[in-house]
Amino acid sequence: MEKTTFAEVEKQLMAHLSAANLSKEHLSHVSGSISKTYAAGLRIVDWWIYGIPAFERIVVQGQLPIEAAGTFQELIANKMFKEIRIFRKGIPVPHFFQVDLTIEKITEQMPKI
Repeated sequence: MEKTTFAEVEKQLMAHLSAANLSKEHLSHVSGSISKTYAAGLRIVDWWIYGIPAFERIVVQGQLPIEAAGTFQELIANKMFKEIRIFRKGIPVPHFFQVDLTIEKITEQMPKI
């Protein structure tokens, strides 16, 4: 499966969420959280936005090489992620982690990332 670049995801994300009436601060936090995971080595494979046009949740699916497992600390520390699922994958032996991250709509004050 072809991996999506962060620039592509960010462009699509901003286009979709612009119709959801989110504040620029909220958009910035969501984009920043995804950007940090990409910079840490997570390669985005696919992503889904739930709630049309209102944004309820984003699920990002990515792959993280086994060698970059130290990145999990950064993912866990990011309060924007409401759910993190990590699966070891690979054939014939596991050589990467599939990571699913869930970002939900925030109704109160933004957490620090």
